[in-house]
Amino acid sequence: MKFTQILFKQHLDRMFKRIWHVKRNRNIRILNAEEYLSTLGFKVKDPLEIVKPKQIFPRIPQHELPPLNVIFNETHPDWKVKACLTFKDHNVLQQGLSQAQILTNTVCLSESSSSHIANLLPDLPENIDDIVKRAVYASNIFDAHQEKLPKRKDPNRPAWVFPRDYGITNARKMQNMSRKFVQLCESLSGTDIAQKRCVLYDAVTKIDWDKESDLFQFTLRSDVMIMSLNSLKPIESSIDNIKIDLPNIYPMHHTVSFDETNFYKIGDIYPVSTTSPWINIHTIFVHYDPEEVKNLTELAVREDQIFGRAMLKSYTVAVSCARQRFGLFVKKLPEPVTVQCIHTDGKHYHFFIYQLNSLDTNDNSTKNFWCTLPPLRLFRQAQYDNGRPVIEDYNPEVFRRILAFYRNGSSSDKA
Repeated sequence: MKFTQILFKQHLDRMFKRIWHVKRNRNIRILNAEEYLSTLGFKVKDPLEIVKPKQIFPRIPQHELPPLNVIFNETHPDWKVKACLTFKDHNVLQQGLSQAQILTNTVCLSESSSSHIANLLPDLPENIDDIVKRAVYASNIFDAHQEKLPKRKDPNRPAWVFPRDYGITNARKMQNMSRKFVQLCESLSGTDIAQKRCVLYDAVTKIDWDKESDLFQFTLRSDVMIMSLNSLKPIESSIDNIKIDLPNIYPMHHTVSFDETNFYKIGDIYPVSTTSPWINIHTIFVHYDPEEVKNLTELAVREDQIFGRAMLKSYTVAVSCARQRFGLFVKKLPEPVTVQCIHTDGKHYHFFIYQLNSLDTNDNSTKNFWCTLPPLRLFRQAQYDNGRPVIEDYNPEVFRRILAFYRNGSSSDKA
């Protein structure tokens, strides 16, 4: 056997094992702290009682336990005679934005209705772009979290099996960037505005409503939800003067592509209680992950389907907020409810404003409003190039518009 330099090196593992073997039987020094604290009137407790308190669970009689095998038939407690059409986070509408407009009784306004957002673009410090780039670097490149990424497929070679990749998922990238952007907006706006906002993450909202004898139930998640002390001003005050017709999707019906079920529970879910001062919805961030959101078929999700999904999420939070403020059975609103929506897939950002004027979707005389701002792309690529982290085609206007959305309504808050 040939002796090499590696064989002469000292193996430290045996030394560490020896130290642990010797030190494991050390006696704990008694400092008489418990006795001294007892003389001062302090009650000393066992740390395990606080760290791991003993839990006493009530004993349920055998006859009251639910059955192990739940049978989904008419004997199920959630079974209803009337079927319910459900829409959740992984669903999209077959006809996209046009179908969403018919469902929610919403018309699209011109970009001039959102001109007040352009006036809110603030003057920022010179190094703000460096801070935003740092957030993009930290979210897309420097994050040490590694997960198994989706399988790669080559359309030209469908049978070829690529090796599995590990890295940062799209959902985590979008989550990190949105949270960092909201935190940066709070820092730049100061305490006068930030203390009048409340930020919620992964907030779930659920509503039940009827349209033409059909029962709908929307259970949707807002990845980031910003609440406010005061409500936003409507984008259009003259509701009756705007005469725009709803789109026509004939021969399709507005209930196409919905999931139908007889097992459901009736009841709204709003992430904020009625006693909270931050009861007004302000802005929601909607993330689009192609691994989660898919069509019923194998076709790719279209852009108008993505916009329709964003409209339904905005409508859901607006209706839930209106019911919390004005009552569960209100139809004609005393004042409109306005919601801002920021939709992103990690690179592209779309900005929407939704104004809820009425909860009666069967009444076409009063329609809701939907305003779209021009889309923006934050960057083209954020990755390693020859071992160096690189961001290509960074657009500084994206964060400025996010900050304008965050500061919108600050004048009414101060008033």
